[in-house]
Amino acid sequence: MASSIQSDKQEVQHNVEAGAGVESQTSAASPAKATDQVLNARSDLINGIGDAALKALLDGLQTPTSVMGPVITDRERNEVLQKHSVTEDQVTCLVDMVRKKGERACERFLSLLKEVEPDVYDQHQMILNLKEWICSQYMTVQEYNSLPGQDVLLTDRYTDLLIVQQHRKQEEKEEEIRFRGASLFSAREAYHSTTVDQFFIPNDRGNIPKAVILQGHSGHGKSFMAQKIMLDWALGNLFQDRFELILHLRCKELNQVSRERNNSSVVDLVSCDKTFTPLISQKFKDSPQKVLFLIDGFDELRFTLSEISDSSVKDPFTPAPVEAILRALLKGSILRDCFLLVTTRPTAADTLSKLLKHPLRFTETLGFSEKGVQEYFQRFCQDQQVAEKSLKSVRATGTLFSSCSIPVICWIVCTVFREQLKENAEMAELETTTSIFVHFVSTLLEHHCQGLSQPVPTLLRTLGQLAERGMLEQQVLFEKESVLSTVSDLASVPFLCKFLLKKKVCLEEMFSFMHLSFQEFFTALYYTSDQNEEKVKELLGSVKEYDDKSYVLPVIQFLCGLSNKEVIQDLKKLKLPSTPSIRGQLEKWILELIKKNRHSKKSNELLFILHCLYEFHEEEFLRRAMEVWGKIAFNSIPLKRTDCSVLLYCLQRCPTIRSLELKECNITAEKLRMLQPALSRCEELGLDVEKLSDADVNDLVSALGERKILSELCVSNSSLSEESVQQVLNALYRQKSVGEVVLSVKTISITTAERLLQLYKTTQNTGLVGVRLLEGADTADSLCSVLMMKREEECFCLVIVHSGDSSPESESSGLSLALQFPSQLSDIILREILHRFHQLRRFTDKSLEHNECVDALLSWLPSLPDLKGVILEVSCLTEIWATRILQLVHTCPSLEEVQFEATVYSESFKREVGLLLEEGIRLLQEAQRRPDCTITLEGKRCCKATDKCTEFKDRKLRCNKLREITMDEKEERKEQKKKKCVLM
Repeated sequence: MASSIQSDKQEVQHNVEAGAGVESQTSAASPAKATDQVLNARSDLINGIGDAALKALLDGLQTPTSVMGPVITDRERNEVLQKHSVTEDQVTCLVDMVRKKGERACERFLSLLKEVEPDVYDQHQMILNLKEWICSQYMTVQEYNSLPGQDVLLTDRYTDLLIVQQHRKQEEKEEEIRFRGASLFSAREAYHSTTVDQFFIPNDRGNIPKAVILQGHSGHGKSFMAQKIMLDWALGNLFQDRFELILHLRCKELNQVSRERNNSSVVDLVSCDKTFTPLISQKFKDSPQKVLFLIDGFDELRFTLSEISDSSVKDPFTPAPVEAILRALLKGSILRDCFLLVTTRPTAADTLSKLLKHPLRFTETLGFSEKGVQEYFQRFCQDQQVAEKSLKSVRATGTLFSSCSIPVICWIVCTVFREQLKENAEMAELETTTSIFVHFVSTLLEHHCQGLSQPVPTLLRTLGQLAERGMLEQQVLFEKESVLSTVSDLASVPFLCKFLLKKKVCLEEMFSFMHLSFQEFFTALYYTSDQNEEKVKELLGSVKEYDDKSYVLPVIQFLCGLSNKEVIQDLKKLKLPSTPSIRGQLEKWILELIKKNRHSKKSNELLFILHCLYEFHEEEFLRRAMEVWGKIAFNSIPLKRTDCSVLLYCLQRCPTIRSLELKECNITAEKLRMLQPALSRCEELGLDVEKLSDADVNDLVSALGERKILSELCVSNSSLSEESVQQVLNALYRQKSVGEVVLSVKTISITTAERLLQLYKTTQNTGLVGVRLLEGADTADSLCSVLMMKREEECFCLVIVHSGDSSPESESSGLSLALQFPSQLSDIILREILHRFHQLRRFTDKSLEHNECVDALLSWLPSLPDLKGVILEVSCLTEIWATRILQLVHTCPSLEEVQFEATVYSESFKREVGLLLEEGIRLLQEAQRRPDCTITLEGKRCCKATDKCTEFKDRKLRCNKLREITMDEKEERKEQKKKKCVLM
């Protein structure tokens, strides 16, 4: 037992000595640390080390040196040799054991390996050299607009792609093409996704794929991913246990070899540097199952493999035509144990699948996920605030946001935004959607469209014809025959997507544009050519009445963008003709649309017009259009961030802004800040904002400006402090006139109430001034839930609401009291009214104390001088409430009218009609009333002849109908006199 303990202590000591100084060694190590080198050497050892050499290696690791103790113990040596009988297991056990002991132990291991197995060591060093060479070649990338030497780190740009392993159904494909904005990303979340490191794991049958197809449309990041795979493998981050060698073949380069008509061997094709030829040849002989060929851009091959014989290809070392070599490699006629990863556009995927050896796995990149778009913006912009700002701008634009799933468009958007920030850091804005699409088309034509068999103008015109046909037939999927009748050389066209659909017993080839927005863009592009003026006239004439679901509206918007002078210059670079008269047609149509609808309440239509003006991006025409418009009113339409950006752009180009109304438009603090420069210039303004904090009040005050006609100001879903309320009220004093004002506040105090009354008196307010508590924030400290002051028929009306503390399903749910006076109140009377009303909030609705407070409040009301009218809103007219009404009528001689509205208020102040019970109605009708005071009842009343509803909870039954009952003593006496005259 003692010897065993001593042995363990010695082993611990050996391990500590072997690993001493790990941190200092690591910090000064070369990029390939010794621990990583040992791991990389494992495969070479498995294939090349003999029994004698393995034992010599173990002997050396057990022998102490002058600078360190033994690396392994006797027990560990026995574990390697006795527990494992296969060389692979023995080597794996030893490598794992040494790596755990640290950097110095691994350095000792490599030194011994060089002595006992120099050939294995040399091959290992050759692989390290190859990986270093790959790192040097693949570490950086050149962007589309890079000048010579302007490389960027691959890791600063690369973002993981969304890769799926399924073929989508026709319905799923159609929906995906039509989805815009976040809806597209949400739909894709349902797909089964995968990652690169899972490409070669066993499939459902337990078989490891020998070949993987990675399909993706043009500009979706396939080649970028291929470069990242090479770099990750060289850095030791990918496929370390799976592949000892990854060889990259670019099909563009194979085309060049094919044109030169030179025979080559596989070794020649993949030897990036002749220094590595011996290493590659050795791997092909010793361990082809540890080799991966990464073949990028199969669709770009300019030769047809299906018509080529590979009989001349005998092995990977004998020269043969490149076409035959590639076919033999794909089929597995040579190096059948190696693995293949092939990227291609969908147009060549079915041809590729027929050539490849099996088992075969199909994958497809869909570009970026929503998270990927966000990550790309952060990587590109580096500055977090800039990334968030630009991403918010894009996210709010449905068409552009969904298009950012395409990496090339994502790059274009980020590049454009960065350049604009350089020009103006404060006012950077996105280019028009049209200009982004034109940049995308230009980029694909220049970098992803080699070998076209037709001129670019011809290609774009034929694509436009196909797009127009789809638009008119409201079709997004096209059969192959239909496409071929318009577009030739489908394999070279980067803008069309091909996929296979199962049709009963056969497969059918179908085509589509990348997204519906591209179909709309190419339709508009086709209409701008010099042959299609009449088509534009017909298109514009077809829009009789605005319909936000109309399929032609996005096309018109793109037409406006294509009429922009700068965009026209970009189109000229593509040698596309443009017709100036189309611009004239569009301007005339827009102006007529504005004249026709300038008083329209269809907010969606107004928004469409603004987006058209933004796409025009011509200040002179914009000013003319805005002068015709005059008043701009948006009601009950949630404005997105981009809508606000478009609105701001249009308003800022106006010399004067006569009238703007933004009511229930979801204007948050962020959007308020965006619009502030334009809002402050409005001569007349109606504004609803929401979700403001105290920190946002300065922005609101700036937006209000001064000397304007403020028709409405509503701050909802907010929690303003007393100080913030004072700030806002001070801003209102600086206006020409003030209409309706309602603020959402934390609490309603005497101070706030008096300030409201002062504002009402001072500004000659013609509407309503009030405050209300934030939903769910009703507290006993607040005097009431709602406080309003308004003018009604030459009377001053004070409205006070207690929302109640019970659910709308219970009979008692708060009280609303409106008091009418012939003139304004004094501060003293206001304070007394609020003090007495506040007593209600000290007790729960159903308590005896609460009822006593209600009685006390109503009994006190007759003492108010000149009280003309009372409006009560209570959940249910009961006998008790009828008695209270009668008492009020008889004790208040100045009272001319009492209105009782059966109403339920929730905490969010949502109003629901309550119930008029027969017991209350009967009491009021039968009792003696004052002839000069009218009683009006409103609410639901049971219409059954017998067995009438007697409980509040019954109000939703069908037998309860909305009724208004007026009890006027004078009118009733007149009716009685009429009846007597008839009888006489």
